[in-house]
Amino acid sequence: MKTNLDKFYKTDKKIETEGIWFLISENVGFLIKRFGGYNAPDVKAALAKHYKPYAKQVDNGTISPEKEREILAKSFVDSVVLDWKGVEIDEKIVPFSKEVAIPFFLGLPDLMDALTTYASNADNYREDLGNS
Repeated sequence: MKTNLDKFYKTDKKIETEGIWFLISENVGFLIKRFGGYNAPDVKAALAKHYKPYAKQVDNGTISPEKEREILAKSFVDSVVLDWKGVEIDEKIVPFSKEVAIPFFLGLPDLMDALTTYASNADNYREDLGNS
């Protein structure tokens, strides 16, 4: 179905689920799926998985901000981040892995915030942007 609102609200399922590159520079970037939309079931499953051990603390309002940031980083890496390129740690290019990505993002919270904001913005996952 094609509507007059597609250009404002329709996203591309393939782009959302296969990811687009968020480039920091020509040689450094992150391949990320959408944080929501067609990818919402994966995001919800990851959040549920990582929050479950802390459910009582969440219910009681006693979970620490540090633990919440860790849970978000784990959930984001599990459900949104597919790859990266050009990431150096201790002056060496490091291939993407979930085990490396979680402490990497915890050490650079502003980067994770930028990626989360970008991945949450439906405009970045529209077919006509040529992001695939």
